[in-house]
Formats: sequence, C-alpha cells, structure tokens
Amino acid sequence: MKIYYFIILLFFILLLPVNGSAQDDLLEILRDNGTITPGQYEKLKREKKAPVGKRVEEGFRQKSQDFKFRIGGRIQLDAAVYDEEDRDLGSGTKVRRARLFFTGKVYGDWKFKSQLDFAGNAVSIKDAYIAYTGFEKMVVKVGNFKEPFSLDEMSSSKYTPLMEKAMAVTFAPGRNIGVGVFTYGGQWAAAGGVFGEGPGDSRVDGEGYGVTGRLTFSPVHEKTQAVHLGVAVAFRGVSDDTQSVSFSSKPESSVTSVSLVDTGDIGQAFSYVNSVVEGAVVRGPFSVQGEYFHSTVRRRANFPNVDFQGSYILASWFLTGESRNYKYKGGAFSRIKPNNNAGRGGLGAWEVALRYSQIDLNDGVILGGEEENITLGLNWYVNPLIRFMANLVFIDTDPKAGNEDAAAFQMRAQIDF
Repeated sequence: MKIYYFIILLFFILLLPVNGSAQDDLLEILRDNGTITPGQYEKLKREKKAPVGKRVEEGFRQKSQDFKFRIGGRIQLDAAVYDEEDRDLGSGTKVRRARLFFTGKVYGDWKFKSQLDFAGNAVSIKDAYIAYTGFEKMVVKVGNFKEPFSLDEMSSSKYTPLMEKAMAVTFAPGRNIGVGVFTYGGQWAAAGGVFGEGPGDSRVDGEGYGVTGRLTFSPVHEKTQAVHLGVAVAFRGVSDDTQSVSFSSKPESSVTSVSLVDTGDIGQAFSYVNSVVEGAVVRGPFSVQGEYFHSTVRRRANFPNVDFQGSYILASWFLTGESRNYKYKGGAFSRIKPNNNAGRGGLGAWEVALRYSQIDLNDGVILGGEEENITLGLNWYVNPLIRFMANLVFIDTDPKAGNEDAAAFQMRAQIDF
C-alpha cells in the first residue's frame, strides 16, 4: 500500500461529522436575550467543545455509554543534505512517518490501540494491543508495544527536541509482542514484561524470547520543574536455529540508508543483555537529559562474549519561556504547548537544543565501528500540533578501523492530530 492510500484515508477522516449545531443555537439564544455579550458569544463559539465528533488536540473522538473511540495520527516530512568525504550518504527527502492510530475504551476498564505507519510505500504495525485498567494504579497490556526501556526511546518522536534519537538507542528493544505490567506510586513508576518478536524486529534472526524491566524515580515532577532517574534491563534469548545477533545505527539522520557503524551478524550467540541508566532535569525553560547504554552478547563454546556501549547528553532551552512537559507515571516527555500560538498575536514556542552522542561497536574481532556526533537543533512550535525542525549534525566515525567524517543539515515539517 502506498502513501497515497494514507492521504485518501486521512481525507475521509476529516469528513467525520461535527455535531455542534445544537450548541450554536443555544449560544445564539443566550446572546439574543442579553445573557452573554456579542464578544462573549464569539469567544465561546471559538472555544466550545462538542461532546461528539469534535476535533480536539489529540484526535477525533466518538463516544457512547460503553464505548469511546479516537482517531489520530502524525505526518513527519524530512529533507537532508550531506557533506561527506568517503561515501555517498544520499541527500534527498523522505516521508519519515505517516501514521494513523485508533484507540478507545470499552465497558469501562478495557482499552485498545492500533497504530499503523504508511511511510516507505508500505504498511507497518507499530502498536496493536489490549490493556486492562481496572486495577488501582496499574495497567496490564497484551499485544505489540514498546518494551519499557530508555527515556529517549519511551518519549515519542513527536516530542523529542532533535529529529532523531541518539545512536545508542539502537540497544533499546523497541516494539515487540508480549505481556507487560505498568504501575506507579507518588514519586516512582515501574514496568516489566515478557516478550517474543515483533512484526518489524530484525535484530535477531529467528524468534527468541525476552524479559524487560524498568524502574524510574521522580522526586520532583511539577509543571515547570522535574527530576528523572531511571534504570532498565532487557534480556533476550536467541533462537537455537540461527544463533546470531547484530547491532547498527544510522548517523542520527533518517534520509540516508547508510549505517556508518554496523557489527554485522555476531555468530554463536545464545543471549544478550542490554542495560541503561537514565537521568534528566527540567528547570523552567532549561532541561538536560542523558543516558548510558551497555550491551553484552553471550556466545557459545569457545567464542568470547562481546561488549558494546553508547551514551549521550542533551540540553535544550526554550527562548520563549516554555518548559518541557514531563510525565512521571510513564517516565517520559510529552507534548509542548506554546505560551502563545503563532498567528494569534504570538510567536509560538522556540527551542534550541544541543546533543553529544557516541557509540562503540568494537570488541575483539567484532569491528562494528565507533562514532561520535554533535547535533545542533532549532525548533519552532507553531502551536501544540505543528512543529518545524532544523538540525545540523557533525559526524566523526571510525567504521571498522577506517576514519570517516561527514556532516548533515536536515529539516522536518511535522503535524499530529
């Protein structure tokens, strides 16, 4: 299925009826009998919220007594130009993401979500799960969803300060099919689960099994201030039939198809353990976050184990005074809402960001390469749903013992609904 089908489907979604005529009639009566002024009438008409079919900040909603249903999505369009010395990274454009999600709740305690990505002229399943919410401060999920691992990974691409997540996030398990439990207290959150292989998992040849757990602590989580500490561990067994694992990472740019660091297949593997230590601080318009990742691939017979590692540190500053929105129950960052939307007397929100990241995929005879990147970013949030991004990435690599330097200038236009 091609991207054109996504656009056609989106068009029909936009035709969903908006049942607001009764509210319009009521507002006119209140205005005509003097209960509200003409100015109040115009303001309420702009801000009114219809109970059925009204487009809100995060999707289109339908609601009945036992059923709630919401449709939304995102579009991210990228362009990149590369300056490289040794190989062609492929300057150009790309539909980075073109997603639709369907989420809802039935009979009080049962939730569901399905999210499809139409980018790349193909359809891929991102989320497809059922969740039970009837327990106090606990959710149980069954299906395909993100394994709880890493602050950068658990924060949606809609809300990250830079266009691409850090290279070391390649150690995150990503989305897989399994059963997970998510719970929280006053200052902490915990999650864990047992997983098989997801629809798009290509790291392991042949389906194994995995166990992942994450614990986060947030002694401060206010509107403009937050402190986040976390740790996560992911274990995965490798199928006896294939016995191989691989890790690779693009240079924090999506348009290129080249991975400058790549271990290739690591043979005779029977399991691997990935771990991460997380930290973040938000204080008004300033924020800083960082993570350290480690991976150990355990191998059979006389083949030595191999260890890889990576890390990053990221700082951001809102020139217009907003704060990054941290949600401690999920241990992740969420939507930015400008103090004044552009086009209504305001400038929107403007954010600058800086990140240093590194990854080392060399150990013994495995020469996957080393890479260090510095990324500068500028973001313009027109309103809570529309964002424009520009990134400049300086790339320094030692891929398989061969030095290579490059740079990338990339831009993104994003809308989510």
